[in-house]
Amino acid sequence: MVQNVRFFNATTHCLPSATVPVVLDKLLSLLPSLPDSIKRVVVHVGTNDSSRRQSECTKKDFNLLFNVLKNCGKSVFISGPIPTFDRGPERFSRILSLHTWLRHACNSHNLDFIDNFNLFWNHATLFKIEKKHSNDNLWDPPVN
Repeated sequence: MVQNVRFFNATTHCLPSATVPVVLDKLLSLLPSLPDSIKRVVVHVGTNDSSRRQSECTKKDFNLLFNVLKNCGKSVFISGPIPTFDRGPERFSRILSLHTWLRHACNSHNLDFIDNFNLFWNHATLFKIEKKHSNDNLWDPPVN
């Protein structure tokens, strides 16, 4: 979702289909190598974890991620999940549940939360269909 985002004095790392443990592993090696000029870290992860159907494991993984991020010396923003439209009611429910939990968990860990769910919900014009896999249509926000 962010692979084409470019900002002055910023670096973007995109890990397609990554789960929280994969992102945590990558951050453990990446954070110490960031230059001092990088002041903020935005992490967008969690939607792929919802398909595992293991919400308690996902919450534990997020808590490990939060602990690493709280000690990284940067301002941290957790970018919440984006609602899905064509993945069925179970997937939607899991993402909504994750969104609700993340919002409260970020607050209790003093991390900033970006509420993508409410930003994107019922705003179909913000989405485009992008073919990610040979037989899998996903709704993703447009990349400008």
